[in-house]
This record gives sequence, structure tokens and C-alpha cells, in this order.
Amino acid sequence: MNIEYLEKPIREIELLSIPVEEGKQKIVKELCGIKPGKEFQGKEGETYFFPLAKGKIKRFFFIGLGKKPTPEEYRKAGGLGVKRAEILKLESCCFMVPKEQYSTEKICTTEEGAILGSFRFDRYKTKKEKETKKIKKIGFICRKKDLAELRICKITAEAQNYSREINYYPANEMTPRKLAVFAERMAKKEGLKFSLYTKGEMKKKGMGGVLAVSAGSAQEPVMIRLEYKGRGGKHIILVGKGITFDSGGISIKPSRGMDSMKYDKTGAVNTIAIMKAVANLKLPIKVTAIIPASENMPDGNATKPGDIITMYNKKTVEVLNTDAEGRLILADGVALAAEKKPDLIITMATLTGAAFAVLGTHGIPMLSTKKEYSKMMYESGIKTYERVWELPMWKEYSEMVKGEMADLKNIGSEQGYAGTITAGLFIKEFAGKNEFMHLDIATVDLMENSNEYLSKGPSGKGVRLVVEFLRRLSKR
Repeated sequence: MNIEYLEKPIREIELLSIPVEEGKQKIVKELCGIKPGKEFQGKEGETYFFPLAKGKIKRFFFIGLGKKPTPEEYRKAGGLGVKRAEILKLESCCFMVPKEQYSTEKICTTEEGAILGSFRFDRYKTKKEKETKKIKKIGFICRKKDLAELRICKITAEAQNYSREINYYPANEMTPRKLAVFAERMAKKEGLKFSLYTKGEMKKKGMGGVLAVSAGSAQEPVMIRLEYKGRGGKHIILVGKGITFDSGGISIKPSRGMDSMKYDKTGAVNTIAIMKAVANLKLPIKVTAIIPASENMPDGNATKPGDIITMYNKKTVEVLNTDAEGRLILADGVALAAEKKPDLIITMATLTGAAFAVLGTHGIPMLSTKKEYSKMMYESGIKTYERVWELPMWKEYSEMVKGEMADLKNIGSEQGYAGTITAGLFIKEFAGKNEFMHLDIATVDLMENSNEYLSKGPSGKGVRLVVEFLRRLSKR
């Protein structure tokens, strides 16, 4: 996407979209020479299209925001402006926030919405959609002093779109090895260090979690590592769940909805996208990504319920349910991360269906060992509208994953209770004395229905959240 920043319209603009707060609709008369009347007063949900403009601007599109709109309303306006341009089969559009409403945050969130709203994935369509046209250029009329913040928003929004793009690939194309190819390609482009553990190397290291999950698949697992070495600062390690397809293994899932299990790699692709953004932003901290990638399939070699495995850190685990596989591969990744003694380990995963019972589809359950970090992540969620809510880590929950036949078991003792918490605490058992945070993005990784700026399908939610958190952390 070509993004252009203008101090004023200096070229012909095919469509100028303008977010308007309720009661401030006089901007319509100022620009178009007519008073819109009752049909447009800037109320939320109202729009006003004026196609008869003359001069450098061909068409105006006014988007009502309502009274005292939040930054999220400006994101929605950005998405709506792009959609209108596509309906008109235009290749470019431009946005302007009126002077009396203007702020850095408002133009930046409009930009985020426009970039996210411009994303389309039609790789597998032999006949492209004719009713719309893909936007190639988006312009923003802004103040020169806002360019730095606008650039940050551009990088993070484009990183989110990058995650969405990778996530769309089906399991027959996006195998664990192919995921590594994407990560290596990105690392080479952005100047990151890339390394990889193969199945043979994981056997030598005793990574029993990844090996157990992958045992029933014809596709070999990998452990991907990406490293960004900023100038000093803290060291954060991100561990993303990369299940490229999850059948449930021997504890097989119902057939309904199983096709969506190609998206069980969201934690991994989000982590790759976060590293892409971190490299582009040149943050003054050290960030490492560890991505265990595997399929979970049920053949004659597959791990069986009741099997006992030995993990990378030598702890033993009784596998009571092979569909609780994400925590097993993450545990090996976290144990590997713990050896580096980072300031914080963050896991991101589509981990539990129980998360929906906690927050529905409107928030991300979070577990954290340090209040300073959980507060910072909460604030990052408010800013990005990728909101998190901290769950308790009481001792009783940890007791629920203690094993009878082994050190641990991979599901809680009270099945159906506190599943999101016990899953996170199972992974925490492998973090050692390091500070630990877990984000269960199962609630937000897919859009069942599109909204103003996110289309149906992979959302990429969690990317802007964690990048904002890392930016804040790098300033401390």
C-alpha cells in the first residue's frame, strides 16, 4: 500500500473522506457550498456523499461519528472511507480530519482504520471480484509534526495485515516448514537473525512436547527463532503457538468447524508480524521470538491419551487430552526461552475455547506475574482497542494441573472449570523464575462477521497490542 502524507490538497484527489463529529457538520457547507440539512448532522452511523465537487477534489464523503467519539470511531471512519472508494472503483482516496476536531490521535487512528480496511486476500480466486477495485494509494492531510506518529501507526497496521495474510494460507500450503520459510524471508528483509531447530535437533535436545504433538503428522515440526538486538534496554522473549492444523489428534475434534483449525497458527503469525514491526520501528530493546510449529494429527504414531512425555526442562507430563496440544509445544518454547533469563516471557496463543466463556469475543484473557507489566499491557489494549483483562493466578489453580502419574497433566483436574487459567498456569510451570505473561487470543483471532475496518476472517488482533506494549516498555 502506498501511503502519502499531505499538508494540503496539492494534487487531484478522487475521493476525500472526512470524519465529522455530531454538531460540527458545517464543514459540509465550507467544502461543498451546501447545507446538508437533517439527512446529515454528524450522528454516528450517518454518511453524506457529495459527488459534484469541482477543482482538485472530485468527491466528498462525510462520515458521522456522533458526540464525543472515541478513537475507535475514527478507526471505523478510516475503514468506511476505503470501502466507499472501492465501491466507486477508485484506486486512491484521501482523508482529512477537520481543524476544529483535529488531533494527532484522531488522524493516526483514522490511518489505522484505513490501512486495516484496505486489506484483501484473493490469492486463490481464479476470477477476481469485479464489483470492487483494490485501493493502491491512501493519502492523509496532516500536520508535519504528526509524521513520526503516523509512520508508527502505518508500520503497526501493516504488520497486522501481514499477519492476516500469512494466516489465510491453508494447511496444505502452510506447513510448519513453510511457516519457517516465511519467517526466514521476513527476517532477511528486515535484518533479523533467523535460526531453526529441525525435528532431529529437537530429539537431541529432548523437546518432548513438540515431538509428542507432531508424532501423528507426516509434516515434521520446527522450532523457529528470530532475534532483534536493539540498543540496550530490556530483553523480551515472545513465544507464539504455531499449530498449522489442529485435528485434535486422537482426541479428535468434531467435523463442524474443523476447517478453521488452519488458523490455530495465529499466535505464531502474530509473533512474526510483531518482530517485523519491532525491526521497522528500531525499538531500543532486545526482542527474541521463539515459535514452535507443528501439526496435530491422528495416525498410528500419534500420542495417545494417557501417554507420559518428558519435556525440554525434564518435567514429565501426562497427556490426558491430545487436543490440549498448544500448551505442550508452548511449554518447550518457554523452557527454551527461560534459559536466556529474559526480563519477560510473553506467550500468545489461540489456546482455549474456555476463553469465550470468560470474555466472549470482545477481549483477550491475560495472566501475568508482574503488576507493572499487566498494567502496561492493559493500557496498551485501551489505546489499540485490543483490550485485555487480567485473570487471577491463585495457588489453587496451579494445583489443578499437578499430575498423579507425572509431574503435570495437560488439562485441569476439574474439567470444564477455569480452563483458560489452568492452561496458562501449565505453561508458566516452564518459565522458571522469569517474569511471565500469557495472552489467550482464541477470543479475537477470527472475525465471524466484518466490521467497518476488519473483514471476515483472520483479524491479526494482538499485533498492535504487543507492539504498543513493547514501545512503552522501551521508553522506561
